Amino acid sequence: MATNTYAHSYVDESIPADGETVEEPVETLTLHFDAGIEPATTVTITDQDGEEFAVQDENVEGDDFIVELEEPLPSGDYNVFWQALGADGHGTEGEFNFSVDAPEEEVVEEEEVTEEDAIEEDAIEEAVEEDDVVEENASETADEDTSDNNTGLIVGIVAGIVVLGAVVFLITRRNRS
Repeated sequence: MATNTYAHSYVDESIPADGETVEEPVETLTLHFDAGIEPATTVTITDQDGEEFAVQDENVEGDDFIVELEEPLPSGDYNVFWQALGADGHGTEGEFNFSVDAPEEEVVEEEEVTEEDAIEEDAIEEAVEEDDVVEENASETADEDTSDNNTGLIVGIVAGIVVLGAVVFLITRRNRS
């Protein structure tokens, strides 16, 4: 850490602390300064390979500079480089390091849909659609059968009446003669 000079703003505490190893992914950094700072303060966070991590939001709250990251920092070693504009108008800078040793999150992998699975699913959907069409046709056929049965009944009744009328006519004619 940089040496403190009176009337200038330097980090005197941080969360995570300089040299600390934390056991969970880091989502937020807090830098506490020994004197007031202005919103022009910034940080850059890099891993051991020099890859920079994106900051989502930075806020000055009193003597604290709070940094929210876009994504939590996974296990690894990190370097935080800060530049501050003190309330006295002087710029300061420094850096600190910390490590993250967090358990790896279990990644639930989605089942891969193979071409075979997709074809099988399509075949099932087609079979269901065909069943629906068959049921619909059977229903229509049943309605037609019922309609045909009713038509046959009506024709039978009419034929019966005609035959009965003919018989009555013949009997009455025979009785007259």
